This record gives sequence, C-alpha cells and structure tokens, in this order.
Amino acid sequence: MKNLIFVLAFLVSFAINAQSIVEVTYLDMPAAKIGRFVELHKEMLESMNGESRTNKGHWVYRHWYGSGAAIVIYDVYDSAEDAVNDNPLAALQANVAKMSPEAQKEMSEKFQEWWSHYDGHWDEMRTLDFENFHVTQENVDWDKPFVFVAGQYNAENIAEAANAYMDWQIRPGVAEGSIMGGGVSSHFKGSGLDIEVYQSYESLVDFAKHVENGSGGNAEARVKFWTNVQGQHSDQIYLHIGHMENGVFNLAGADR
Repeated sequence: MKNLIFVLAFLVSFAINAQSIVEVTYLDMPAAKIGRFVELHKEMLESMNGESRTNKGHWVYRHWYGSGAAIVIYDVYDSAEDAVNDNPLAALQANVAKMSPEAQKEMSEKFQEWWSHYDGHWDEMRTLDFENFHVTQENVDWDKPFVFVAGQYNAENIAEAANAYMDWQIRPGVAEGSIMGGGVSSHFKGSGLDIEVYQSYESLVDFAKHVENGSGGNAEARVKFWTNVQGQHSDQIYLHIGHMENGVFNLAGADR
C-alpha cells in the first residue's frame, strides 16, 4: 500500500493531463456467492457516501465467459490525486457513527461478511483518456445487463496500437450502432497488460452478430493493431450487474 501511494503521488506530481485513473479490482468467488455479495455490496456502497469520496464512477460486472475473475469492479477518478485521496472507509465510519448501537453492530457484521469476498483479490490501475480513447452512442440507457467485452494485450507501441484499435473496432462499431460504447485504456500499476480494449453490447446476441459479421472496420487499422501486438493476451466477457448513480447502487434492469 505504501508503494502504491508513493507511485500515485509521483504520478500526481507530473499531472497526467486530460487522463482519468481507473482502478480495477478482481474478485474470485463461487458463482453461488455472487448474489449475496451484490446484496452486501449495494448496502456497503450506499453507506460510503460522503465528503471524503472522490470517485466519479463505480461499475460492477460478473463473469460470463473466459478465464477471468468472478467479479470485476471499475472505479473511475478524474485524476491521480483523486485516486489517492478517495477514502470510502472514512465515509462509512462517519455514517455508521450516526446509527444506534444495535444498527452499528449489525453493520459491523455485514461489513465483515462483505469484506470476506475480497480475500485473494487482485487489482491494477489504468489510465484512460476519455476525450480521445472512449466513444459512446448518444443517449445510451446503461440501466440494463449489457455485455461488456474486455481484452488485454501487450504492444510494441502502446499509443499506435490504441489508436489503431479505435479506428478498427470502436469508432466504426459505435457509428454503425452495433457497439453501445467502448475504448482503450493503458496500464499504469498492477497485474495488467499494456492496453485494455473494451466494448459494450446490448446483448449477447448483438455481440455474436458483431463477431459473425466480421467486425471488419478499417482494414489498414486492423493490420496496424495486430502488427503491434506482442506475446500473451486475454479476452473476457462480462455482464453488467450495476453501477453507482447519484449515491445509489443502481442494479441493472428496470425498477431494480
């Protein structure tokens, strides 16, 4: 943790302009425990609202296909400084202090149960330029269990590979309507590879159609991307569980 804080402080001192920080947390748990985790996660998150919070987005997905973790969580910050200063536990303590002794005891027990799901977790931090490397359709309804596809690659030239993927897959896919939104982030700290490419689809059927149609996009950009890719890569398919919206963890789906 001290090393992480030092690295983040170093990053702050050099001010990554126009780039957000995305903290990605991976949780591994049996599928049978996911429902209870989501129930507890909603209650804990909504109890962590307060002035000490600096994150601007919190998105939770469950694993559907691939070799990845059962749950992946994306926390978005406007800057490295915000990532350093975010203090959810301080907000939780302040809110719990206002409860009755009985409610405090119950919350403590729930917190311990919730936190037990983080045993053996791993995480990473990534940078994302929302202005240049993130595109979505207009007026998207994100309140649904949409499909989130993520792939990580090592690249010889990170910037060139990222731009190529945007031109090959993301921008054409969003423009033609097959992709709800997507982008490319770059690795900063932790266990991940150089770049992560991600796309969101309305459904598994839409994702399958996109793949079946060849997702041709820009042929020149496709060649440039694969020419840059080196060594190992991973591909995962997730389903959206929920996200924070106005202080409430909004479960995916209407009226949830």
